[in-house]
Amino acid sequence: MLNEYKFCPLCTDPLETKTIGGAERRQCTGKECGFVFWNNPTPVLAAITHRRDEVILIQAIGWPKHWYSLVTGFHEAGETAEEGVLREVKEEIGLNGTVQSLVGVYSFFEMNQIIIAYDVLVDDDDITLDTNEIVDYKIIKTQELKTWPSGTGQAAKDWLASQGIVNEELSFRKK
Repeated sequence: MLNEYKFCPLCTDPLETKTIGGAERRQCTGKECGFVFWNNPTPVLAAITHRRDEVILIQAIGWPKHWYSLVTGFHEAGETAEEGVLREVKEEIGLNGTVQSLVGVYSFFEMNQIIIAYDVLVDDDDITLDTNEIVDYKIIKTQELKTWPSGTGQAAKDWLASQGIVNEELSFRKK
């Protein structure tokens, strides 16, 4: 991703790769500008949506048919992380919820993201998917939820452990 940006978004002069702060970064060649593309991770909010003894997982558009995960979305300007995670739950599955606690903060290097995960208790209403983003959902008994090795899977693992549950972790490796 570092080399995808060729021109400065401020002055349109070319960018060049330089070592800045101990890492390779793209910097504007314009003498008056000084813009640096820092490539900082993007904050993503994740909700472990549950009710009774069930967890709701979603499948986003474009994911393989067997991939389900937590409700997630980008943290937007002007909202707290807690407001943002509840907004994402409402947008993606149509449910109101209450933040119970912060589960943790996780680095997701593959997507250059920081995941901020919350335990969200949702209401008992019917699930309504945002069909512009989500193609399917499934409800899993909490005791049967298997975690996965990256991204939000570690948040699910920590959340289960906080309840005294240690389940098998799914593998992404082909057999």
